[in-house]
Amino acid sequence: MKRLIGVGVGPGDLELVTVKAVRVLREADVVLVPVLAGSALQTPEPGRAETIIRAYVDAGKIKRVEFALNDTGGVTPRRAAAWRAAGTAVAAEFAGGASTVAFGTLGDPNLYSTFSYLAQTVRDLVPGVDVQTMAGITAMQDLASRARISLAEGTEPVTLVPLNGGVGALEAALASGGTVVGYKVGAAASPDPQTLRDSLHQAGRLEDAVIGARLGLPGEFITPAAEFLAPAAEFLAPASASPSTPESAPAPTSEPKNIPDIPYLSTLIIPVRRPSRGSSLARNQSAPETRRTDGTLGRSYAAQCSIGPTEGSGPTEGSGPTEGSGPTEGSGPTEGSGPTEGSGPTEGSGPTEGSGLAEAGGPAGAGGPAGAGGPAEAGGLAGAGGPAEAGGLAERARGRVSFVGAGPGAPDLLTLRGANVIAAADVVIWASSLVHPDVLTHAGKNAEIVDSARLPLEGVLPYYERAAEEALNVARVHSGDPSLWGAIQEQLDQCAALNLDTEIVPGVSSFTAVAARIGRELTIPEVAQSVILTRLGGGKTPMPPGEQVAEFARHGTTMALFLSAARSAQLQDELLAGGYPPDTPCVIAFQVTWPDELIVHCVLEDLAASIKERKLWKHTLVLVGPGLGAGGSRSHLYHPGHFHGYRKADRKARKQLRAAHRPTPADGP
Repeated sequence: MKRLIGVGVGPGDLELVTVKAVRVLREADVVLVPVLAGSALQTPEPGRAETIIRAYVDAGKIKRVEFALNDTGGVTPRRAAAWRAAGTAVAAEFAGGASTVAFGTLGDPNLYSTFSYLAQTVRDLVPGVDVQTMAGITAMQDLASRARISLAEGTEPVTLVPLNGGVGALEAALASGGTVVGYKVGAAASPDPQTLRDSLHQAGRLEDAVIGARLGLPGEFITPAAEFLAPAAEFLAPASASPSTPESAPAPTSEPKNIPDIPYLSTLIIPVRRPSRGSSLARNQSAPETRRTDGTLGRSYAAQCSIGPTEGSGPTEGSGPTEGSGPTEGSGPTEGSGPTEGSGPTEGSGPTEGSGLAEAGGPAGAGGPAGAGGPAEAGGLAGAGGPAEAGGLAERARGRVSFVGAGPGAPDLLTLRGANVIAAADVVIWASSLVHPDVLTHAGKNAEIVDSARLPLEGVLPYYERAAEEALNVARVHSGDPSLWGAIQEQLDQCAALNLDTEIVPGVSSFTAVAARIGRELTIPEVAQSVILTRLGGGKTPMPPGEQVAEFARHGTTMALFLSAARSAQLQDELLAGGYPPDTPCVIAFQVTWPDELIVHCVLEDLAASIKERKLWKHTLVLVGPGLGAGGSRSHLYHPGHFHGYRKADRKARKQLRAAHRPTPADGP
């Protein structure tokens, strides 16, 4: 059996790769990484995806593939020939004896990724090939954790929109309420900074928005949108000021100042406004400030996970553009995902003593736990002994609570950073009803293990109070991703009041894991380019006005519905009322990546009956939308006629691209 596996390696930070991704990359016969056409031999530095993979895989196994200068739709013979060349390179590896070919791509392969185009071509060239994807951490999740933003709570929806299609999709998403995430910010076709600022300001959402780029890499960029999108005159102080000039008056300028350019392929998060914001980056309150340490800086806990990098690895300065992943994403899953953000069972399993992977050997060329866990010593974690010596705290002045995303269920979908945080924790708090017990194999032998399955928030707070008093490290393990319906905002507020350091470690979300399990991209060009994450109203938590499923359904794009299976008839009725045709493809996913996982494909008119027949009341996620049944079309990112900060457009191809997408005048009356 020949296998092609699209492996999501996260947005850039070497530690935000899952344990399973590292294993699959190491077990593959060859690992392919994408490069821009014509640069496979000339580019001296590896791109971002290749840089991450080189940290864990021997460089001799990695091969570069010129990628995406072709078109599976056959728009032109030249494009069709170029697109086929990338698939031919993969087919050649199989012909040469490889049984498993891994293709590394940034983020998650089923969100704005070009892996689906490659897979489509390889299927044509290699009949019977088994195509799989492996879920990865997205830029949205990493930015949310670094900016300390809770993406969704209660009934709040999250909408993902690509901004290279114009500002209209963004404005429609803002009008629908909830958190909005914009991808491809700074791309050639995305709104200019002034237009973006005006749209956010008019919606009353500018002050909360955050922009991030090159997350976890040298030159990382994270800043409040209100500051970055301000005209230069607003934040540049004048060389001198007249004593008579009032302080509130605008600074005089001799020439107009423009808003600075947005970094290429940035990510924009516009969080929903809540009465309490805790310690968000964009709007800090007067509560005691909470500190956190990002992955690119020193850390004060030891690296203990044995799946470490190869010797001498680490981010390469000046690594190339976002490769192999559409906008900033690019990975997918082999293991599905639990329904609600990481729901899943195995009640009552006790903790496993021992330090988990800590004693299983370190990275290639390094023995033992010291230096074993995260990325190489340059820019990675401290050794196994104690606090990070460079950039970390000399000694632990106060306690820390780390909210760790454990993923949808399968324990090997935990990230390496998550494993290291759990390994260094004095106290590990987990819910046996939602998190796989094998996650606890990473805990230290002396760690205190607390099952929170039966505890309310008031039952967890004493452990946070102890952490503040005794300067303890607490790992609070959540299913899925903590930023999505993880109920972490109220915990962040409590930590701020206790003067505790806090950190959010992203986890693989159930909606991307389900997409991986079924082998489908959620964002198909010209079919569905936005993704809406929401839940059905009418339960214990009422939905805010304007955030009903029927209203979101009017967009006709891909939707992921959490916590809604118990009212399947209402869910089906609202989706139909919103405009989805009765034959719209749906996927029902129960306990994906758990031993009792179940995945059901149906059409919308049979959705309620399919759920009731199998008695799926909880731990179930529903995907719906035309993209679940559509084939791929051409992505612009790697089109020879598309240009960006790292590549010039071919003039002839540019004209062809513009002509193909020139609006057709509407017929007159």
